[in-house]
Amino acid sequence: MIRFGPWSTTLGLAAGFGALVCGLLLTASGNRSANRLLAALLGVSVLRLMPYVLGFAGFYDVHPWLSFAPFNLGLATGPLLFLYVRRLVTPTLPARAWRHFVPAAVMLGYTLCAFALPLEQKLRWNDSVHEPWIAPLEAAASMLSLAAYLVATVRFHGRYQRWLVEHVSDRDSHRQPWMATVLVSLELWWTVTVGFAFVDRFLTPLSHYDRFPQYLLFAAIILWLGLEGWRHAGHRFPQWSLDAGPVAVPDRDWAALAAGWEARIQSAGWWREPGLTLSDVARRLGTNESYASRAFNRGLGRNFNAVINAMRVAAVQQRLASGDPTPLLTMALEAGFASKASFNRSFREHTGLSPTAWRTAQQTKNRTPPGLETTEEEVTA
Repeated sequence: MIRFGPWSTTLGLAAGFGALVCGLLLTASGNRSANRLLAALLGVSVLRLMPYVLGFAGFYDVHPWLSFAPFNLGLATGPLLFLYVRRLVTPTLPARAWRHFVPAAVMLGYTLCAFALPLEQKLRWNDSVHEPWIAPLEAAASMLSLAAYLVATVRFHGRYQRWLVEHVSDRDSHRQPWMATVLVSLELWWTVTVGFAFVDRFLTPLSHYDRFPQYLLFAAIILWLGLEGWRHAGHRFPQWSLDAGPVAVPDRDWAALAAGWEARIQSAGWWREPGLTLSDVARRLGTNESYASRAFNRGLGRNFNAVINAMRVAAVQQRLASGDPTPLLTMALEAGFASKASFNRSFREHTGLSPTAWRTAQQTKNRTPPGLETTEEEVTA
């Protein structure tokens, strides 16, 4: 008898929500390729819940032919995670990205063949071959695959953050917690799965009912990923072209070249643009990104981000020194900073003081009458 009780209903609602977000992500206008990969990642997670939604509701008792239904695509989780994070911040997917899905495709083919067997033969195959041999191997392979792709994704994310420092003037506005949310979600998924597998294998066998907390947590992760994924679906990250490697150029006077470019950026006022990137500046200067990066680093001893933010901080300092009563945040935004956090961090890096402390010091200095200044001779006498 099929009956949706509290357990099946709880998991079913989470699966339904995940499926709904999958549909929304497939139709989202921004980040189309990345959002489709996220939709696929959510879809794989939803499918992972389905055996328990159906099992707790009694479907397998009424319809035993559902055995081997292709719900477990765990070998696709890691590749989808890695390619999603990569596609968010790069213009294209890597060449031959389909190779990442070969193990998942092989496992899906096996599952479909087993699913198509007559019921009696299917049950014999499950008891004699699948459960003792193939299921443990598949579970181990899925966990190893997810662990390897998690490590690769974390490393890639770290490289991207370092690239932001060098190439984007308002990197703080692009340090969205979303990518960290995705990574933490899948790390939690992996940890819980391995934990329950360890208990089942080495401590005490676990029934489907014993595993309900595991899948309840999976349901929570799906809700979390779905909500946050849809909320950040339209965020545009600066695009990192991995093919743009260093260009071989003859040695030259980098200091003179960089000083000239710095003066041009200053006079043109490009530094006032919040979303300014090294790629934008290189294009306007008539050069390429790699050459411009080398000029700033070798000629000025500072990366692009430091050069631009130094101009912005100097502009704010000038206004503060003149006694301008404009609120600090307004000054920061007018100077090109994208957020209060990036302004405060850059101002302290360049002056050693917070903006408020620097303004207070200027006001104190301006209020001190010149005739009352103490000279070194007076102190000595």
